[in-house]
Amino acid sequence: MTKLAKYLEESSLSKIFRHNEQHDCGALTAFRKGSNCGIGTPYTLKEKKQRNKSLEIKLLSMDYSITSVKGIYPEGGKTQKENGFFVVDLYDNGKLEKNIRDLGEYFEQDSILFIPKGSVVQKEKAYLIGTNHCTNNKLGYGKIELFNKGRFGYTSKIYTTYVNGRPFIFEDSGIICPCPGSGFGMWAMRSISKHEWFEMDVD
Repeated sequence: MTKLAKYLEESSLSKIFRHNEQHDCGALTAFRKGSNCGIGTPYTLKEKKQRNKSLEIKLLSMDYSITSVKGIYPEGGKTQKENGFFVVDLYDNGKLEKNIRDLGEYFEQDSILFIPKGSVVQKEKAYLIGTNHCTNNKLGYGKIELFNKGRFGYTSKIYTTYVNGRPFIFEDSGIICPCPGSGFGMWAMRSISKHEWFEMDVD
C-alpha cells in the first residue's frame, strides 16, 4: 500500500471514529458463514447481502447514523472478510448498546462492538459483547471483553485479540448510508424494517 493510499484509508476511518468524541458508537454485521452457528448450510452471497440490507434498514429505522465498513473477523476458527456497519447514536438516545446487542442476537452474531463516548481519546474503553449461545463462540453469550490488548484511535485500525489470538480489524470505511428524504419514505422504511431478512430485495 502506498503512503497516500494508507493516509486516505486512515483519514476515512478517522472521520467516523471522530464521532466518538461526542457520541456512543458501535459496530456490527449480519454476515455469517452459515446457519446453525456457522456450521450448518452456508449462506450464499445473496443471502449475506439480504441479511446486511435488513440490518441497515433496522438501524436507520432507529434513527442511527451508519457508515458501511469492511473488516476481518475470526468465525468458527477461520478468518472471514465481512461487510458491516459503524453506528453512531447522533441523537444520544442512550439505547445503542441494547439495540445492537439485540440485533447481534437476531442475526446470530458471535459478538457486537460497543464504543462508549470518549473511547477514541482513551477516556473510556471499547468492548465486545457476546451475542449468541454457540459452543464455538469463544467469548460466550453476554460476556464482555475489554480492549485491553487492542487500540482504538484516529490513525490506527481498531482491533482486539480475543479469539485464538486472531484480530478483529476494520480495514476500510465506505459510504454513509442515507435515510429516505421524505416522510413517506421513512414510513416505508420502518414498515420494511419489520420484515424478515430473507424478504429483502438486493442487487
